[in-house]
Amino acid sequence: MIDFIQVNKRFGPQEVLKAVTFRINAGERIGVVGPNGAGKSTIFGLISNDIEADKGDVVLPKNIRIGYLHQQLNPHAVDRNLLEYTEDSIPELKTIPARIHELEAQMEGFEPLEKDRALKQIGNLQHDFEHLGGYEMRARAEAALCGLGFKVEEFEKPFASFSGGWQMRAELARTLIANPDLLMLDEPSNYLDLPAVEWLQKFLRAFEGTMLLVSHDRYLLRSLATATLEIAGGNATRYQGGYDYYLKEREARILHQLAAKKNQDREREQIESFVRRFRAKSTKASQVQSRIKQLEKMETIEAPATVANLSKIRIGDPPHSGHEIVRLEQAGITYDQQRWIFQGLDMNINRGEKVALVGYNGMGKTTLLRIFAGQLSPTAGKRVLGHKVVVGYQSQDFAETMPPEKSVFHIVKGQNPAASESDVRKLLGGFGFSGDTVQKKCEILSGGEKIRLAFARLFINPPNFLLLDEPTTHLDVNGREALETALKAYKGALCVVSHDVTFVRNIAEHIIAIDESGVSRYPGGYDYYLEKLEDRNLKAETGNLKDNAESESAQPVSKGKDARKARAQQREAEKALRKIEKQVDQLTEEQTALTGEMMSRRDADFATINARLAKIQSEIHALEAEWEKTAESLES
Repeated sequence: MIDFIQVNKRFGPQEVLKAVTFRINAGERIGVVGPNGAGKSTIFGLISNDIEADKGDVVLPKNIRIGYLHQQLNPHAVDRNLLEYTEDSIPELKTIPARIHELEAQMEGFEPLEKDRALKQIGNLQHDFEHLGGYEMRARAEAALCGLGFKVEEFEKPFASFSGGWQMRAELARTLIANPDLLMLDEPSNYLDLPAVEWLQKFLRAFEGTMLLVSHDRYLLRSLATATLEIAGGNATRYQGGYDYYLKEREARILHQLAAKKNQDREREQIESFVRRFRAKSTKASQVQSRIKQLEKMETIEAPATVANLSKIRIGDPPHSGHEIVRLEQAGITYDQQRWIFQGLDMNINRGEKVALVGYNGMGKTTLLRIFAGQLSPTAGKRVLGHKVVVGYQSQDFAETMPPEKSVFHIVKGQNPAASESDVRKLLGGFGFSGDTVQKKCEILSGGEKIRLAFARLFINPPNFLLLDEPTTHLDVNGREALETALKAYKGALCVVSHDVTFVRNIAEHIIAIDESGVSRYPGGYDYYLEKLEDRNLKAETGNLKDNAESESAQPVSKGKDARKARAQQREAEKALRKIEKQVDQLTEEQTALTGEMMSRRDADFATINARLAKIQSEIHALEAEWEKTAESLES
């Protein structure tokens, strides 16, 4: 077990931890949550002994093996290839073989008794080597690298030749395969794409040691954490349950603490009022002194530390556009005239559709997004923008495109000089900037504030086609939820690239997947895409998967009149799907209302309600069957 006992830690004037006490038991999976800058990484640094506490004790078991993935890259060596670097994750696996060879060389001059002792020692060393996974380390490294998106032909490439993001993936693989007693992961999904996040989740579910996970990824927190540690306001509060349990219990705890503080404040005010009224009266002197002592003994209840919430993002209605937002006709892109990222692509996005691009990094998600946005022209074919379409594109490096020395107000005003000051201030208010905050310099804004400013900059000229490349990277959980709420209410077309599984699952109604087989479109959300992907993989494993052009999940490539006819049929099918979904939602709402009526009213007509509920269930089943048939027709 790991114990924090009255731990204090200060960085300059900021007291990050105040008399923090908690325990982590062996085998637990702890989700460590809290606002940015609250001290989550400080907890990790104290456990790993990278930093020391100002006061208090951090107690760890003896000889505990720790695996620690930092947020920033800290490579141990860069003069090896990728596979060598990754598999060299446990120092003992180098020293043990060296010691065995040393003993074997010395045994020639040993007496029989000494030789027996040496053989026994060699046996123990070989057991330790096997226990640490020495004989399977290369296979584990290869599996982890493939799971995180590396190709087999890249294993021999120098580690230093990879970009920082891919080096972080290798560092993650190196940390995971060491199979430590304590695994500490600080934002492990920051540099991953959706397939890699899915692989990581499955790997960590099978991990048998103790795990501490700092993450803003709700998917990982929900599926992995068995307990939650909240770091906020200098305090650490432990919750005996996963992320959803934490959210529920935290709200109840805050309400209880607020009520207790309110009662104490009321009591304190009554006592102080008595002291003020009767301090000068000698007949009340003993009672006054009693009240004063009561105040001195009263332990102050602090107001609960609340996690800073991102102001609600209010996105206005987009301007009207034609039905078709953007269309690609026989589009292809290559940067070197040799390797085509994709070719012969016919695809369109219609008004109001919310689409997510998924696939491993490097497969072309950002490239396709930039072509949709008009930031990049296709090498072959063409991009056709729809009638009255206004594009709003936000790249991954949006923070670098905003001058750090300029104020919030001037950055937005600069995008539309014709806008009045009152219009700019009104818009900024909808994104959480009001009063003097509009004069804050960009360079001092937090990650959440910068993304709100980037959205305000986009919407000073309201787009009806919004394209976002990794918009959640700089946001904590509250910020991601606020952005989700705004985008779900947004009435324009949306195309997004994100590695946040929960964000994509909650936002996307259509998936465009890019992999080695090409570009495929799925007329459903993320779970529908996963289901079809699993079907395709199963068919591939059994040898029944046909050519990519015949794959049931891929969009067919058509030309000329056939392409126009196919698009018309696609629009009709999509319209039918939306109609069915609306009918199912209405029936579900009626079902919920009737169930509630049965539970709340004693005089309810149970026979009539039950008959209607049975009919509703039958209608829902029929609609779901019709939806599935229409979706399959759309795919084919």
